[in-house]
Amino acid sequence: MTQRRYASTVTEALDRADARHWTRQPPRSHRSRTRYLLQHTHNDPQALATLLAVPKNDILGALAGDTPTDTQAAKTERELLRQWQPQVRRRAHRTILDNGGLLTVSFRAWFGFTAAVGTTDDPRLRFLTTSLCAPYPERLFTAHHRSSPEQELHRILGEALAASYFHQRTSSHTQEAVTLQKIDYLEFSY
Repeated sequence: MTQRRYASTVTEALDRADARHWTRQPPRSHRSRTRYLLQHTHNDPQALATLLAVPKNDILGALAGDTPTDTQAAKTERELLRQWQPQVRRRAHRTILDNGGLLTVSFRAWFGFTAAVGTTDDPRLRFLTTSLCAPYPERLFTAHHRSSPEQELHRILGEALAASYFHQRTSSHTQEAVTLQKIDYLEFSY
């Protein structure tokens, strides 16, 4: 697949991590990808066009073998990555959670936090790698399976980072609120 090198959303980063567990590779041609996605919309080109936010004629053109625009190809690829091998994905998540749920996140983003009353660390560009502790991996997987909005996944990741970053060796006595903005790079490993 011709994806961007790094994910910039939580959803995309989870999908990329899931891709490491695939048992077979997805279709490569734009036409094959479109046909696969069309099956998941009950062969309704209008439904697929709505899902991809492209005109219906673009879907029909793809099925006829027309060369897609870069935007259309990226949207089709992104949706294929999101839908490919859902059973394999869920089985990998269950195995990970049953074996301690180790989930590592690496990111480069504007990271800031607020802690005790009157203290703050304004967001600044940071590169961090940390392991997320239970129950956050399961919460991320569950929200992702429900196709939750990016804001909810962002909130869960923020809570997980607060627990991991501030309380690795101590119990939580304060409630730090982590902000993660302008994600430049985000990767999950499991």
